Amino acid sequence: MIPINRESKTSVHFGMNFLIAGTWGHEKGALLNFQKGLLDAGLEFSQTGTRPTGFTLVRSEPSPLQITLETTNPQIHTLQIISGNPQYDLEMFGRDVEAVTGAYQKTWPMPQYQILNTSGCIRHLYSAKVHAFQYLWEQRLGQAPQDFQMLGNRPVAGGGLRLLIPPHQQAGGEPTSIEIRIESFMRETQKLFVETVFTWPRPRVVVEQAGFESLARLNEIESFAANEIWNFIVRQTP
Repeated sequence: MIPINRESKTSVHFGMNFLIAGTWGHEKGALLNFQKGLLDAGLEFSQTGTRPTGFTLVRSEPSPLQITLETTNPQIHTLQIISGNPQYDLEMFGRDVEAVTGAYQKTWPMPQYQILNTSGCIRHLYSAKVHAFQYLWEQRLGQAPQDFQMLGNRPVAGGGLRLLIPPHQQAGGEPTSIEIRIESFMRETQKLFVETVFTWPRPRVVVEQAGFESLARLNEIESFAANEIWNFIVRQTP
């Protein structure tokens, strides 16, 4: 019997990040126009933090959401949208991301946008009937608990796996690199923490009338986490 409860999956982080060529413009009133565009899309933020290279907008309700627009060098900037401890599902977050990128395009209109790369991150927690690292070490990896005596007979409170999959391309898709973390959750050791990060490194051009294709990419990450990574965790052939 598998001691990890698949039905207990809880999403604890959603994130999308766009690395965009060019400058976003620091003209007077641009931030206010951006906030107005967000408000027109139904997104209201209670906190604003500005700095010479960018700004951050934060809200706490109805679900946490943070937007950061930052110049990383004179010719590149990043647009990051994250929700820590989200109180809604992935589809709603994806809609918020699309609303943010839509407001960005309206505030800084261009005939086309060159996105140098796109990345997304989803983090999940699963409940376990045993210590999550004990499961990973002894059952999934088939290792002996006595091995830790070689570390000076010190107690090991937790641990996990980190996997890096270099950029690869499947039929009909873009090259994608994947980073995976599977480890015991330190605050609650009977929970398994799973982080899935997809990066699409190929530059792409988005014309003014098109969106940034955020929701489809988030769904791709979620599907991989819920199927391929789950099968890997429980050593189950699909």
